[in-house]
Amino acid sequence: MNIVNENINTLYAGGTELTKRMDDLLGLSGIIQSLEIKRKGLALDKIALSLVSARVDKPDSVFRSVEHIRERSSAVLEFGIKAEEIHERTFYRGLELLGRNAERIYPLLMDEVHKKFRLDLSNIFMDWTSSFFNGDGCLLAKHGYSRDHRSDKRQVKIGLAITAGKCLPFHFSVEEGGLVDSKQFVRDYRAIESKLPVNALVTFDKGAKSAGNCKLIRSSGRDYLSAVKNSAELRERIKGVDKNMMLELFKYESGERVFAWWKKRGDVYEYIYFDERRAEKDAEKRDRKIKQVLAEKEKLAKKIRQKGVKALKRMTKRKKIKKELNNMVITTEVTVQKRLTRKTDKEIIAELEKDKDLDGFFALESSRNLKPKSALRLYRRKDKIEKLICDLKNVHMIRPFRVWSDDAVKGAVLVCMITTLFVGLIQQAIGFTGKTKKTFLDRLRRLTLVITVDDLGRILSKKFANVTKFLNSQHLRDYDIQPLK
Repeated sequence: MNIVNENINTLYAGGTELTKRMDDLLGLSGIIQSLEIKRKGLALDKIALSLVSARVDKPDSVFRSVEHIRERSSAVLEFGIKAEEIHERTFYRGLELLGRNAERIYPLLMDEVHKKFRLDLSNIFMDWTSSFFNGDGCLLAKHGYSRDHRSDKRQVKIGLAITAGKCLPFHFSVEEGGLVDSKQFVRDYRAIESKLPVNALVTFDKGAKSAGNCKLIRSSGRDYLSAVKNSAELRERIKGVDKNMMLELFKYESGERVFAWWKKRGDVYEYIYFDERRAEKDAEKRDRKIKQVLAEKEKLAKKIRQKGVKALKRMTKRKKIKKELNNMVITTEVTVQKRLTRKTDKEIIAELEKDKDLDGFFALESSRNLKPKSALRLYRRKDKIEKLICDLKNVHMIRPFRVWSDDAVKGAVLVCMITTLFVGLIQQAIGFTGKTKKTFLDRLRRLTLVITVDDLGRILSKKFANVTKFLNSQHLRDYDIQPLK
């Protein structure tokens, strides 16, 4: 009688199964193969699929992802990867190749998404963010306005465009960190212009709004909706609005009301809103600012009374500022010293309260004649793209970048975008759109593959444990996605 010793291995399977089903539906591996980017060694499509599955299972650096794929993921079995083919260098090199061809891969993938899910591009949202960078070898990494509040770090800029209906990212771009939104808008809009139907409405924030950008949209036969920058000219127009003439749009559950006034100004429509809830928040914010300024003034004055001029020397801070110029880096040392203001408390308060009458007011502008209530609700739906950006950073862990070349950075963004797209599509397919991506992924990650092998490494049996209903939903058949067996 032969006795066979059995060994049981438990592997992460949620990311692999999701990636496998979306690949069967959209043909990502076929797209990468058709481009004939890599012909030797481990196939590039297998590198892409396994990195996406690892990003779903446990988002981390490339080094950690490779370790996860080798030791804890079912991707090796499902995607036909041999153990001897898994090397960090192979995956880093594959990531660079993916990044170098990201502008070809993602549009082709989105063509397949459009065929299967019938995306409506008549109404889109655009936004831009930054992600800081560790290291100094990437030419795209520049100092700029940091959304991550890490002005000490170099960063890269990421542009996104999503559909207003299904909220799926159909375009992304990666640019140098010092590029302002208004300039990146031109590059992104020209990249998606041919995909947009005539009379499409493009909604974006005031940071990207400029006369040239608005003209670019209108000259292409599309319309725009954007917030108006808080300028002296806008403040004067708001002060000229009679509150008694404003139309009440709706009331919050808490009782605060929202009013609107609008008119055609030149060839565009301007909407001025007064939000009672926002007015209360603006007043609270200003009161906190007044208290902070007065407290700092009193604290500084007290130190000077106690210790004289020496107190200022102790409060002096020195910092180095680096400025990149072509192939040179200029370093300047700057001394920052607080000083006691000569203004009285009343003068300080009067200065901070000079725009008190504008609390709760804000303005939108559109080239399309929209009803004020529709314009406001549509613009507020733009928070969908802000939530997507939040998911990229906090769920899929796109920051900080832990790769060092331009192509590798683009490849890392591509992997994160494909992961976000796949998760969003599977949520659409099963109707699980009322929950956050984190909730969805937490449940998906419970799925494991239990493998029984003998001493010779031969597989005796395979079965799934902690089967989640998401991958077993019959709604998947509506999109030709095979449920979990």
